[in-house]
Amino acid sequence: MVAETGFGFSPWKLSGTVYGALLNHAPQLSALGETVNAAPYKAAPRFPVLQVRPRNTVCFSGSVVAIPALPGVLEIGVSLGIVISQVACRVSATDAPHVIAGYLIAAELGLPCESHYRPAVRLKARDGFTVLGSVIAAQQIADPNALKASVAVDGAEVSTLTTGDRVRPVAELIAAVTEFMTLQPGDVLLLGASTPAPRVRPGQTVRITMEGLGCLEFSLKPETTAPSAPEQVKTTPDSTTPTARVVYGGAIHTATPHPLGLRLEDGRTLPEHAVQWLPPFEVGTILALGLNYADHLKELSKELTVTAKDEPLVFLKGPGTLVGHRGMTCRPAEVQFMHYECELAVVIGKTARNVQRAQAMDHVAGYTVCNDYAFRDYLENWYRPNLRVKNRDSATALGPWFVPASAIPNPHNLALRTRVNGQLTQQGSTANMVNDIPALVEYLSSFMTLQAGDVILTGTPEGVVNVNAGDKVVCEIEGIGRLTNTIVGESP
Repeated sequence: MVAETGFGFSPWKLSGTVYGALLNHAPQLSALGETVNAAPYKAAPRFPVLQVRPRNTVCFSGSVVAIPALPGVLEIGVSLGIVISQVACRVSATDAPHVIAGYLIAAELGLPCESHYRPAVRLKARDGFTVLGSVIAAQQIADPNALKASVAVDGAEVSTLTTGDRVRPVAELIAAVTEFMTLQPGDVLLLGASTPAPRVRPGQTVRITMEGLGCLEFSLKPETTAPSAPEQVKTTPDSTTPTARVVYGGAIHTATPHPLGLRLEDGRTLPEHAVQWLPPFEVGTILALGLNYADHLKELSKELTVTAKDEPLVFLKGPGTLVGHRGMTCRPAEVQFMHYECELAVVIGKTARNVQRAQAMDHVAGYTVCNDYAFRDYLENWYRPNLRVKNRDSATALGPWFVPASAIPNPHNLALRTRVNGQLTQQGSTANMVNDIPALVEYLSSFMTLQAGDVILTGTPEGVVNVNAGDKVVCEIEGIGRLTNTIVGESP
């Protein structure tokens, strides 16, 4: 997806990753008053409250966005979008301007939500709910923290705001985010919307203007519930053979298992350690399940503020979290509790929208093993789980093999095991999922379009323990494979 830039270098390609700051409007946070110290929050947020807005949500000025019949209304959050120009990791506030390519107007759409604790992903991750304007070069904007903006609905102004009065202005937000995760060229970091947010209904047209950035327009229509059009899954001639993606000799290769390790598509056989393993398929949106095993829910019961849930707990992850088989994951020096999570990863093979349970498995291409680390020191009850816990660089290992669905007759009866330095520390079965795969595909596709390459991380059973630098963690799922990962300490 390529967006118009409006400035003098080649058009930037949208990476598919848009990160949005929440509760970054100082008056909004102030208005919460003592609520921030009451349950379920218990304290004001210490870290940036962030969300991932996945690729299905992204559209551009001139789009038509659908609103579901219930509640039949949505909120328009107006935000300044910061377009990243280069790899940005641990960037100081002083250096932040050097990693900004430009700015754009962004409309962060969402269904009304009262709680910042565990809002359902369906409220914000719907198709078209992130509308982006044209990019204006950074040097054309004298002060991005003092831009005036207005919102008009059907030609009548309904709201005015400014990019000022932020808890973290542009440079400080970049510094806070890149302290724990890396932003890539083409990523968009949203400064966060002002409140209260205007509300709109189907049939209305919205026009947002912002100083120096022009205007952004879109219209609203009622949402339909028609299922996605049929689409064939791309398969290899042998649809039961596991495959991997590896780097060898400066090129990316497809590989298959071999008694000596692996076999490249050109016939060469190599030991496992001779290649760099990538995630075994080209990954799209990463959808992760929390509390999807009853025993793990019980294991964490002492720290849970809210235990009742009427829909799956889903959160989104960015691509910078990914690492392949035999990869390394960094343990921050100050962390006291970092743990693995062995999970069955379900890979979508064809477009899924409004898919019913009976047809859900037709949209599954296959499976791989996931080890999704969590850094529990950073857990806060604001938009939980927050990205600082679950979106850190190289903290989500996938692999080694992509196993086609046809090779796994029953994915709901597979043994899961984790070993740390050879010692068995976790074991369970996919039979104990709270929400099984058809339920998850039906739920997710009811509000967002799943696309080929999207992956659902289905949660972990009980048995998570702390790991330290130097530990070797092996996650194994019956019939899928053994995923090896090593914990390393921080280096300068």
